[in-house]
Amino acid sequence: MAQYLKQQAEWTVGQWLAYIEQRSPQQKIKLGLARITQMAERLGLLNPSYKVITVAGTNGKGSTVNSLETIYHTAGYKVGSYTSPHLLTFNERIKLNLEPISDSSLSAAFYEIESHKQETELSYFEMATLAALVYFKQQQPDIVILEVGLGGRLDATNVLDADVAIITTIHYDHQEFLGHTLDDIGREKAGILREKKPFIYADLAPPQSILQIAQNLNVPMYLYGRDFHFTENDFDWGFCYQDYSLHALVKPPVLLRSAASALMACHLLTSVLPVSTGAIEQAMRTIFVPGRLQLEYWPVQQVQVLYDVSHNVQAANLLAKKIQATKKNKVHAVFSAMKDKDIFAIFQALKNSVDYWYLTLLDYPRAASADNLLAMGKKAGIAVKICYTKPSIAFNNALMQASTDDLIVVFGSFFTVSDVMSAQKQIP
Repeated sequence: MAQYLKQQAEWTVGQWLAYIEQRSPQQKIKLGLARITQMAERLGLLNPSYKVITVAGTNGKGSTVNSLETIYHTAGYKVGSYTSPHLLTFNERIKLNLEPISDSSLSAAFYEIESHKQETELSYFEMATLAALVYFKQQQPDIVILEVGLGGRLDATNVLDADVAIITTIHYDHQEFLGHTLDDIGREKAGILREKKPFIYADLAPPQSILQIAQNLNVPMYLYGRDFHFTENDFDWGFCYQDYSLHALVKPPVLLRSAASALMACHLLTSVLPVSTGAIEQAMRTIFVPGRLQLEYWPVQQVQVLYDVSHNVQAANLLAKKIQATKKNKVHAVFSAMKDKDIFAIFQALKNSVDYWYLTLLDYPRAASADNLLAMGKKAGIAVKICYTKPSIAFNNALMQASTDDLIVVFGSFFTVSDVMSAQKQIP
């Protein structure tokens, strides 16, 4: 064992990720806090000195995390963030001051975990979460923002107590793990709440289960639409909470509810981490969330490309609104999804917004089959007979078919967007 650990000390990130994937494949979900709590105690990761904001929810988590880390970084704080999954490289999941963790620091974190693991069997996500917490312990940031992977109550990120908990939205997704009603799903996500610690709900009409848990924990609640809200016009937007307000802010490329909930969290922590109005105004100009309603213009082809990792019905409806609001000619959609998603409902949400579909397979065990994609498309009234072997091939076909001022939308999962983005990066 000692000799093997000595060898592992020299491993590259690629070797570590291959080892972790082989021991516990990424798609194998193992919920529960017993293993990660045991490891966090061994590694001295519990009760950190930094403030923690934990973000759960069906949609909008990444946008909220990015808004928060951009605001705090702009304000001059040392800020860590942990998100999942990644688009291009694993390092994207763990950031300090908006910069991904280096290969050497990531390898060192994995080695630290492995040297304390003993007989504990950890999942892929638990290893990733622990690597982030080991890195943050070393770097000692002022604040860390954690994005919940799945649910909340039993998610590995819930090993730390949140100083502020945010739930973005509650909708149907991952029902096999979280339950089949909004109350069930809300109950699982409300597991990130802590007694007497503030809680922000960033959508209208929270499920009753969340309100009941918050009341039981004597949690100060800040509900969107009741306690805080935003205003907007064609040019800018503003945030309002009681007698605190901000006006004429630049609109960031994220849902304004996400940005508003981030501002609410910053206001709640202002006694320990004050943020100036100037820092907020500057942050709004620089917020950027890769792969989430990310719009690019391709001057050579004279088309626009819209990347979005949306993979459930609520997100598909938001994507449809973005498509409708984007000036364009025809719309081409490159789409694939996991087999456990409501593919028919996603087609239904977008069929009136898309002119041409390019369905594609994904090289992932949980991905939908060609038969499933084609059958659900037919059921939704979409006449598609071809399913490409990978997203980048589907995208290239869309690019060849597109005319001037057309819009190409790439969506359905992180893997769909990642494959297309990766292929584009390889083009000289």
